[in-house]
Amino acid sequence: MLYGDGIHDDTLELQTMLDGRGIVTVDNPGVYLVSRTLIIHSNTRFVLSPGARLIAAPMSRCALIEKEHFTGGGRDENIEIEGGIWDGNCDEMGLDAEYEARHRRDVPYEPYNFKGKLIRFANLDRIHLSRMTVRNPVSYGIQIAAVYGFVVRDIFFDYNWHFGTADGVHINGPACDGVIENLSGTTNDDMVSLTTYDEEHAEISLGDIEHVYIHNVSARNGYSAVRFISGENFSVKHIRVDGVYGTYRHHGIIISNHNSRPGRVWFDDIVLEHFHASKSHTPLGEGCFLMWEKNAPRDPFICFGTGARCGNIVIRDIYRHEEQSSPAPLFSFADTCEIDRLCLENILQTTAEGVPAPPTWDNRGVIHTLVERNAVHG
Repeated sequence: MLYGDGIHDDTLELQTMLDGRGIVTVDNPGVYLVSRTLIIHSNTRFVLSPGARLIAAPMSRCALIEKEHFTGGGRDENIEIEGGIWDGNCDEMGLDAEYEARHRRDVPYEPYNFKGKLIRFANLDRIHLSRMTVRNPVSYGIQIAAVYGFVVRDIFFDYNWHFGTADGVHINGPACDGVIENLSGTTNDDMVSLTTYDEEHAEISLGDIEHVYIHNVSARNGYSAVRFISGENFSVKHIRVDGVYGTYRHHGIIISNHNSRPGRVWFDDIVLEHFHASKSHTPLGEGCFLMWEKNAPRDPFICFGTGARCGNIVIRDIYRHEEQSSPAPLFSFADTCEIDRLCLENILQTTAEGVPAPPTWDNRGVIHTLVERNAVHG
């Protein structure tokens, strides 16, 4: 029997239901306490009522759900999760946010260690996550690695900003043939991150990322909307980002080689379009994680950062409107950035009356061919 009262532990009953495979449903609204990671098997669809809230038990320090062979090797397939509120209950894990941030690289990734990931999957074919609220993880809300065929859509993020390194959807290569769309709410790191490698605390796998469509990402006072990271001789290519909205303290998008990891860095066939967003001018409160906020007002909106080696990049239909003065440029290219061909089309910045225009163009890198249509820089 499921209690759904937030007091009694529902882990065993939920796991028994999932072990039955097929279509598993939690029909009744309620608060379902989870004290250890739930395991979902291949060919299983897990459907939760919109009012069903799965919450990590205090001091449980576990992911809420992962696939069957996450720790033991082997691939799974055909997993679907729909609905529900997935609550990491980060403030009840007995962790100091700043200590965790400063020491996140001390212990490399190991599948049995708690690294703060709320929903995590690796080594699988075909996964579909939809119509979920993801709330208050210690680290990434959703992490998917070594995946072929994935859909993540209609996700609302409800983070309290108490912990850093708190991405929304975090994809680790190798990853191919994916759709990420209709993300809203707030996270305290990137809403979407595509990374061919990762930091020590999260490096489940390494590999190329290609053929991914990202659509309709929106936040109010978000951290950053989208981040691409390449390195370790892997590449990010054939990617389209269509629709970024809202306000962001750091970046609308950043493309870089994070932490200067070695090896070839390559981004190619990247299309960024339909951005209608701006910098956020709302600071976080004292109870929030502030360690990485110092340079936020100056961070460029579209950033080609450290070591960004790129082939063909198309950026079009970008509209940024600032209600307040901002020192952040619309475009920035680091001195170690190199782009073979950059096409800019329909780029526009405006400000409220009496507000000075922010910088448009900060280029310290190398752009071999620049094609512009109705775009101004200078």
